Parts: sequence; structure tokens; C-alpha cells
Amino acid sequence: MKLRMLVIGAGGFLGGWLMRSRDTRFERIAANRITCDVTNPSSVGSMFADARPEIAVLCAALADIDRCEREPDLARAINITGAQNVAAECARTGARLLFTSSGAIFDGAADQYLESDSPHPLSVYGKTKAEAEQIIRETVPGAAIVRVSLALGHSPLGGTNALLDKLEAAFRSGNPVYAPAEEHRNAIDADTLTQWILDLAAAPRAQGVFHLGSSDALSRYEIVRHLANSMGYAKDLVIARESPPDRAPRGRRQFLVPARIQKISSVPVPTCTEAMERCVNVPA
Repeated sequence: MKLRMLVIGAGGFLGGWLMRSRDTRFERIAANRITCDVTNPSSVGSMFADARPEIAVLCAALADIDRCEREPDLARAINITGAQNVAAECARTGARLLFTSSGAIFDGAADQYLESDSPHPLSVYGKTKAEAEQIIRETVPGAAIVRVSLALGHSPLGGTNALLDKLEAAFRSGNPVYAPAEEHRNAIDADTLTQWILDLAAAPRAQGVFHLGSSDALSRYEIVRHLANSMGYAKDLVIARESPPDRAPRGRRQFLVPARIQKISSVPVPTCTEAMERCVNVPA
């Protein structure tokens, strides 16, 4: 029998990938910002009453780090209050919860981060995600929390913050792209990320924190240059530049060691280069 999965944030980047998957283990119900306002507990309750999910995947968020810095109240409403409302409904109905978090909960000062390491966020976005994680742990102790350093892929629906879409638009126009050489991420392609999340959703014993990323980290500059080359554009369009002062603070290193996922999923952990190649070659 298929598991009833409520995808909250189905209109976003990751939500779109989860909805388009052909995994036959799930009956997926989409909840987007029109059908479910996560900041409104009544709206969340109505969605749960209609969907009757056995598991809810919460990927709705204000994920634009710079916008979160400019609009902290909105960031808190969506990322913290929204998580609190969904967690409360999962606790009330007995639905499992899988929450998507971020490497931005760390300050990037360490060479790598384990799933057991304590948060120390620099940005408003990172702080909202760290607080949401704590609320979820307290409200739904059996929840799974997945942290991602950098997800790569085209958005299935468009209109999202997908890096690959923004890069391709810039490259196609011949515009230069500036990328910081001091920021390192263990990026993961959206297809692998989606498979891992679905494997976690199908495994009741999958509880606690999971880091989902590639086996090594590269700089954003190296990542963007590789993506440009893989998409058939000149690498010279990518220019190394330090982060401008008006940009939200970001950790220099977000290497999230993907240790626990290998005990749950048979999908292998790729290198960062393999993840980049796959994100270009697997269409949205």
C-alpha cells in the first residue's frame, strides 16, 4: 500500500522534484502557497484534514538568504512559525515529519560538519532554520531533519531560486557571473537529493539529522565554472570575486559530511564533480 505523502512547498524547487518523481511507494499530495499558508495554523490544519497524510515533507521556506536578511520578520514567519504550525499538526495527527534544513545553520569556520555538531548560524536565514530544527525536535521527536549545503538542478516549475536556472539565463545572455572563491560547498544534484529524501520518507527508523551532500567540497567559483563548461558556455564568463559587503553573511566552508544516509539508502554518495555532471544531464 502506498504511503500518503503531503509535500508542503510543492511549488518550489525541491517540492517540484519530489512531486515529479516516479517513485511508486508514495501517493503524493501537493500543498503550495495558494492551497496552504504555513504561517496560518487554520490553513495548515485544513490541509492535513483534507490530505490525511502519513508523512509530511516540509520544504516550504523563504530560502533567499539575502531577502531573509532584508525581511527578517517575513523569514521568521515562514521559516519558524510555519515549521511550528506543521510540526504541531504532525504531533496532533500522528503523521511523520521530514523537514528540509540548511548548512547555513553553521558558521563555516570548521573544515567539516557532522550531523551531531551544534548550530552556530551567521545569517537571519541560518538562525531561522536552526530555531525551526529545535522546535521540530521538541514537538515531533521522531522527525527526520535533512540539511543540504547546495542543491543543484533546474526547477521543474520555474520561478524559483534554482541556481542552475539563474546561471543558464546569465550565460545565455553572455553576462558575466561572479562567484566567491572563498566559499566551499559539497553540492548535490536534485535527482540524488530527491531519491535520498524519498528513501528517508519510506524508512520509519530514519529519525534525527541527516546531512545530504557530495563526498567532497569545492569552491563556489569552481562549481560555477564547471557548470558553465558542462552546459557548453565559456568558463571565462565566470569571474572570481569576494562576497560584496551588502550580501548576507555566509559560512566559508559548509562541508556537511553525509554519514548517516548511507545506512538508509542504497543510492551512492557522489563526488561533487559527479553531482554537477548529473544535474546538467538529468532534465527537470
